[in-house]
Amino acid sequence: MPDPGFAAALRLLARRDHFRAELAEKLRDKDFSEEEIEAAVARCAQEGYLDDERVARRFVERRAVSKGWGPRRLRLELEKRGASSEVAAAASDLGEAQEERVLAVALAKAELRARAGWWRLHEARGRMISSLVNRGFATDVAVQAVERLAAERERTDDASDVQLRDSQDFS
Repeated sequence: MPDPGFAAALRLLARRDHFRAELAEKLRDKDFSEEEIEAAVARCAQEGYLDDERVARRFVERRAVSKGWGPRRLRLELEKRGASSEVAAAASDLGEAQEERVLAVALAKAELRARAGWWRLHEARGRMISSLVNRGFATDVAVQAVERLAAERERTDDASDVQLRDSQDFS
């Protein structure tokens, strides 16, 4: 006789990956008993359909790169979704190179909403720093990144002014 808890778990997993705790909660919502839930989750794990570490890594890859989420936000979101604190900590520990790429994405997203010449306005720099902190980056990392980008924008802006001046004929 087919196991209804296992069948329901497979239907949920067919839509997307789940953490063990997340899958158990969804089965609870479908009014399965705790025994049925434990059996279904254990069988899914045994069959290789559940792997919290794999799900956490894939989640981090998608959210970090596409949304520019920093390590702190990634970890909190993973824990909220049901990953253990150990799994969440390991998955959200971005390497230095990856954190730089994620930070560049986050800066680009923040800069899209900033007004022209934002780098000259203390208040606008503060909003960009807040945006990065809200995305899960440490405050010191956010400050350094915004200051570095502001300096780059200032150099680029000054260079265009010089090119414009040099290209004009004042004879």
